[in-house]
Amino acid sequence: MDFAIETISLGMCFGDFIALEDVSIRFRPGTVHALLGENGAGKSTLVKCLIGYQKPSSGQFIVLNKEADFASPRQAHEAGLGMVYQHFTLAEQMTVAENFALVRGYSRALSRSSR
Repeated sequence: MDFAIETISLGMCFGDFIALEDVSIRFRPGTVHALLGENGAGKSTLVKCLIGYQKPSSGQFIVLNKEADFASPRQAHEAGLGMVYQHFTLAEQMTVAENFALVRGYSRALSRSSR
């Protein structure tokens, strides 16, 4: 089966601190997922690695069956990846669709609210 996104033995260290160790996950195309866990479990670190904010210390990241090594969030964005942040970073006056468009960089949603 093909997966849209896959990590294989992903790891992230900050000095001697191990934030992620041997994380292997698979996401099928067209599915919705949530990362749940206690504070400090590594959720944000994992997502930051996936979208190019941080470079993992080890492991592989595969997008659409090709190994990916994003040097920046812009590269991940160009590959179709992004992050929906917690509620306090949403533009409350905008709809859910407009918030997604804002994250994806579509200016039409912005121009509507500035009229």
